[in-house]
Amino acid sequence: MAYDFGSQTLGIKNPFKKEGTFKAAAGILVALLGIFTLLQVAGELKEDKIVGWAYAIIGFYLLLSGARHTGVGFFQLFRYFVGRSVPTSLAYNLSRSEQDSAKFERDALLYDAKTLHSMMMGRKNTTFIEPVGFLGRFVHSIFPKLTFLPYPLRKMAQEIAGVVINFITGIVSFLIVFFIVTTGLAGETAQLFALPIMGILLLLYLVVSWSSAARAINNNRETVLKSAGGASFGGILALSILVPVIAGVYLDELVNITDKTKTVFAEASGIFSAWANLGILAIATAAVLAAVLPLLFARMAKAAPQTEVSEYRENMQESVHPNEIFINIENIVLANRRYKEMPNRIYREFDPKLNEQSDGKGSFDGQLLIETQPALAEEDNSSDQDGKKTILSLVSQVFYVVSAIAFYFLGQNLIDSIGAFEGLKAAKTEESLTLLLQAFSSALFTLFAWLTLKSASKILDAASHLFWGELHFTSLLMYLKTEGTYTESKLSTGMSIHDSTRSENTVVRSSITPWIITSRIKTSIFATSGAKNLEQPRFIMSMSKNEQEMGAIVDEIKGFLREREAIAAITNERDLSNASQIHQINQQSRAFDPEANIDSRLDLKADEEAAGYLRNEEAQEQDKLGADTTPTDSPKTPPTS
Repeated sequence: MAYDFGSQTLGIKNPFKKEGTFKAAAGILVALLGIFTLLQVAGELKEDKIVGWAYAIIGFYLLLSGARHTGVGFFQLFRYFVGRSVPTSLAYNLSRSEQDSAKFERDALLYDAKTLHSMMMGRKNTTFIEPVGFLGRFVHSIFPKLTFLPYPLRKMAQEIAGVVINFITGIVSFLIVFFIVTTGLAGETAQLFALPIMGILLLLYLVVSWSSAARAINNNRETVLKSAGGASFGGILALSILVPVIAGVYLDELVNITDKTKTVFAEASGIFSAWANLGILAIATAAVLAAVLPLLFARMAKAAPQTEVSEYRENMQESVHPNEIFINIENIVLANRRYKEMPNRIYREFDPKLNEQSDGKGSFDGQLLIETQPALAEEDNSSDQDGKKTILSLVSQVFYVVSAIAFYFLGQNLIDSIGAFEGLKAAKTEESLTLLLQAFSSALFTLFAWLTLKSASKILDAASHLFWGELHFTSLLMYLKTEGTYTESKLSTGMSIHDSTRSENTVVRSSITPWIITSRIKTSIFATSGAKNLEQPRFIMSMSKNEQEMGAIVDEIKGFLREREAIAAITNERDLSNASQIHQINQQSRAFDPEANIDSRLDLKADEEAAGYLRNEEAQEQDKLGADTTPTDSPKTPPTS
């Protein structure tokens, strides 16, 4: 969204300063670790080029990762540019002055005018949809208020629940395999291979599920809950039973292993154990739950899913043209409700339609759907949870640094594995094979430990960013439907024979039936850093009655109708003086006849009756001759009284 500066700011500050500070510090530590590794490259290259290049790769990865992390942290500390067009509209904004901003935010719109109209008329909130899949329904059944949170938080909770359930399922399946193998049900050969291989496959599955959850939580622009089923859990349990049993039936017959080889593999399998990596997964799971759940529970406690509106309906008979009603509502009544003089968001234009009929009659109708500029809801953006958010950010960065250290040791183990492999090629003894298997087992352990810690840090970092970035706004959402009929008639004043000025007016009498629905809505948006910091989907969280605002709107509309003037008058002082002088001259010309030396003033009532008689006679003759016949220049002389 374009940055449009205005001296009246919206009061939105950078919410990511604490998170950016922790992130920059963690990135610097990892970058220093990378530099420390690179300093060893020169010495190692003199002794072994392969080891030297391995240190170079490890050091460059750590340095680049730390530099990137530091850059993201500093970027979150930079000035937060907020224009006057933020946050994103609920639907496409049809306001003529905001068309540039409307084009930029088109991809982030969550609703449309039809949906908003349906929500207000039906007293419902389409933001809250039912979960999909077994896991989704299970989680939302345990935490019912989770349904009334925005999509990103619901998705985060669902992904974390999936990670926890996957871990529990993995532990159960591994226990089943462990029981089958140790009791000898899988056969003698399977005792050497089944448990390590099943452990590696299980760790791969859990690490992939953690990485997938981290990516899903990080994608905060997604607004649709995905299906989270439970079929994979049953599949894991079934495989944990079938694979060892089938292996025990056929593996002993297919594979003939010597006693020495059995001894070597037994030692190697004892060195690599999935239990250690499962323990790291358990620690990571506990840390994620301990850091995220308090904030999630606090957010659910604030959920207030109201769907209430204020409504006004009435039939009014007023002498006003329908177009003037529409103009007054749009340009005065609603313009008075602008926040910091920002244009209102128009989701359905008024576009009044007048159906003109014969004899000055007709009908009219028009609709309007509008939202005032959202204002920051200070009470909902309070800092009472900042301490918990700080802990979450700190834990996420600690996991990031520890994962970098795990990667450093992974590189060390891979270097040892390369050395053991070179020793096996040179000696080809059982001892060298044992050393290679031991080094390979250590490398596997550190590999899964690094992947686990890295995924946990990403999940915690994404959750921290969501909680820091949620901003709450409040605004007025109004729907207006006006329809009715109108008739035209003429109103004349100053028609007396003695009046020197006269006014003729065409009066429109309208029968108006307005239907006004208003609601004070609270919306939520998940901000981020960068050019599109507030160009994110905005979610309607609650709709509340606003009887006081509705009363003020109705009073302004009625006040406008009462103050309308149906008769044109002279408001200019000079015109009023000129008309007064003409009236005085007319009075003087009728006051005295000097030739007859008599008072020629007639009775006003008789003069008015004579004038009325002349007009009636003229009207009758025009009716006889037709509309195109010119009336006679010599009317009949009226009788004198």
